Amino acid sequence: MKVVITARNFAFEGCTATALLQENGFAVYDFSDREARNGAAYLQALREADAVINGFEPMDAALLSQCERLRLISVRGVGYDYLDLSACAAQHIAIARTVGCVGDAVAEQAMAYILYFARQVHTLNAFMQQGEWNRIMTEGAAGKTLGIIGFGEIGRALAKRAAAFGMRVLYHCRTPKTELPYTFAPLDTVLAESDYVALALPLTDETRHLLDAAALAKMKPGAVLINVARAGIVDSEALREAVESGRLRGAAVDVFESEPCTDSVLKGVEGIILTPHTAPFTKSNFIRMNDRAARNVIDFFRGEIDKKYLV
Repeated sequence: MKVVITARNFAFEGCTATALLQENGFAVYDFSDREARNGAAYLQALREADAVINGFEPMDAALLSQCERLRLISVRGVGYDYLDLSACAAQHIAIARTVGCVGDAVAEQAMAYILYFARQVHTLNAFMQQGEWNRIMTEGAAGKTLGIIGFGEIGRALAKRAAAFGMRVLYHCRTPKTELPYTFAPLDTVLAESDYVALALPLTDETRHLLDAAALAKMKPGAVLINVARAGIVDSEALREAVESGRLRGAAVDVFESEPCTDSVLKGVEGIILTPHTAPFTKSNFIRMNDRAARNVIDFFRGEIDKKYLV
């Protein structure tokens, strides 16, 4: 059995996912380097691969048509909008995800964004570094309302952290989670009442530009938008205008339409924080995700994979 690795950072100190695959009889071909995926060797490896461990590398119908033996795409992560699902179905290629691994790390970064705006430590540090004893009264997080759109693994992990900081949590999703101690609300209510709105939902045809100019106009004046989901959920031009006009206090964006991205339309706007898709980017989280992605390959070909990991 042959496994092609396209996911970056699949092998680093402390990560044993590659060894795990090899110990279970899989030949591993590492194409995690972007440049390595431009040559004939990559296409040949795909033609012979039984499985691919994928990060955010697009696989369209044209590429998948060359994957003659492929039976599994093991996604390191939970999103899979960059895969051609119709082509996968037509070729009987299964898709597995690392469910249960990513929520804590992404929620941690989303909470960091909230605290950035709530306590302005960066501003206070700048004063001190300039020799100024200038204390400002910050808003704080306690008592503020966090609205979460999408309430899967990441949304629930963020709600838990926000509640621990004394925040009121509203959420909106397709199916209310009545067993959880948070308040479900219609989307318009979440937008209108939240001091912070965090996106934690997948990108689909239904959610593309869910937050367009009209939706952003429904947000509470002075609110902050946090996007750790997918760039396409938000109309970036409309977001820029909403922040520049002062209608929104700011935004924190970790995801972009095309990555790597160094020329975002949001670049250079005061009040907008941009980070290079690092919400899941911690060593412990990548070790867990890499391990789970490898185990999904092993379990799939053994016929033992838990269905919760399959799309």
